[in-house]
Amino acid sequence: MRRGGFKPNLTLALPSHEASISQFLTQSGTFKDGDLLVNKDGLRIVPDGKEEGQPLIKPAGSLSLDDIDVIKVIGKGNGGIVQLVRHKWSGQFFALKVIELNIQDNVRRLIAQELRINLSTQCNYVVVFYQCFYYNGAISIVLEYMDGGSLGDFLKLVKTIPEPYLAAICKQASV
Repeated sequence: MRRGGFKPNLTLALPSHEASISQFLTQSGTFKDGDLLVNKDGLRIVPDGKEEGQPLIKPAGSLSLDDIDVIKVIGKGNGGIVQLVRHKWSGQFFALKVIELNIQDNVRRLIAQELRINLSTQCNYVVVFYQCFYYNGAISIVLEYMDGGSLGDFLKLVKTIPEPYLAAICKQASV
């Protein structure tokens, strides 16, 4: 056989599950679910009929993934990890929830629902949502860092919570 004389007849095709990526990722790499858009610059809700290409409006003092340093992993779950991070310029600590994007429709919808709830919830008794990003195949959610841990962590430590304390927790969470 001559060198370079072999010409295979090859065709390349994407696996079927990857074809569905276009259902929730735009060509520019923005995670999209209905009116919810998340990219490396942050999160926004775009009413139907509005131009997708409009730039994101950044609030004063907005966060960027480039402006935070990872300190350590503080939690793991089914959807990803939670990291303790520090803002480079202010020194403020945050919890960064990183969820590797799973293209299963039900998982994508749960992520979108959590983002919508976080965006609309402003309560003194619920962890503060600061910002979120879609970058490099993952959704990153910047949250208030609670140095006492989660209620689940506390329950593991004390085993039971007396009813008056549970009543106070429930009352604060429902406000």
